[in-house]
Amino acid sequence: MSVKEIKSLTGIRGLAALYVIVFHWYAEISHFHLTELNSYFKRFLGHGYLAVDLFFVLSGFVLCLSSYKLFQQFDFKNYQSFMYKRFVRIFPLYICITLLFFFMFNDKLSKLLVNLTLFQGLTFKYNNSIIPPGWSLTNEWIIYFLFPFMFYLVLRIVKKPWVLILSALLILILLSSVRSYDFNWSNYSFLRKVEGFHPVISFSRGPASLLRTLADYLLGIFVFLMYQRGAQIKYFKYLILVLFVALCFSKTDILIIMLIPFIILHLTKSNVASNLLSHKTVYFIGLISYSLYVNHYLFIKTYKQASSLLGVNHCLFSFCYVIVGTIIMSIITYYSIEKPAINLFRRFKTKETVRV
Repeated sequence: MSVKEIKSLTGIRGLAALYVIVFHWYAEISHFHLTELNSYFKRFLGHGYLAVDLFFVLSGFVLCLSSYKLFQQFDFKNYQSFMYKRFVRIFPLYICITLLFFFMFNDKLSKLLVNLTLFQGLTFKYNNSIIPPGWSLTNEWIIYFLFPFMFYLVLRIVKKPWVLILSALLILILLSSVRSYDFNWSNYSFLRKVEGFHPVISFSRGPASLLRTLADYLLGIFVFLMYQRGAQIKYFKYLILVLFVALCFSKTDILIIMLIPFIILHLTKSNVASNLLSHKTVYFIGLISYSLYVNHYLFIKTYKQASSLLGVNHCLFSFCYVIVGTIIMSIITYYSIEKPAINLFRRFKTKETVRV
């Protein structure tokens, strides 16, 4: 049974992907050259790593929406179908870009073999992922194995939305008590050099990283339960105001993450915000958001190598190169890799249904 797409959620995923790209551009290329920026704006840029939490919460909600009928009664064939669908969604593009990185930047064969399983993010090494965004894909892939069981337990036993949001909050509070840099669990050590900035939930490897992802998926299931109940979000404009203010201050990670499910819930309804995010341009950016996320480091890395070789680093040129190059490449990979893989899966499932 197909579920009608909520276009505004696709749109916000696209904006989040752009936020991640700008954050990584700032992190890898320009943070030493933008010292004149207002400290509040620096912290706004620095919080870009939390856009990944939005991806995770969105993914949890959308999986609930698309799999609700599938997992009301747990069945191994349904589980198999679910995992195959997730494989088709993630692996074709990921494998292609990983191989491209491998041949362009001469990584070790042993490292490639581990990366092709998508379990490389379980280690504590930042450079164990051939493509830097691979850590989050590892976490998602692991959560996919667990998600049907989690969702089934929620539908059958938990049922209460407050249990999920409280559980997620407790996990985040627990994580906030651990300083990620002491355990080498974060890729973003440069953030400590940003004036007045103290990242709290920036875990991107190790067990803390997986717990971060789990908390976000629990929030995604929370959104689904509230959506089922027809919950409405009042005073949305104040919610957005609080979010933007929080992004400009330090030590606000937990507040920002806990606002995400309520923003997503509001966007499931017909309103000004959802209409803006459903605009065809924003929606298209959302369609290619996975390609944007997986592809963008290719342009960051090639620019850094060229910049180092030539001894030149021009902020505006580097920004245009990374953004425009990533968008063009992502349009190509969306139509040549992502869509064909999804269409192939649909044709395969149709044939399976006919045989049955």
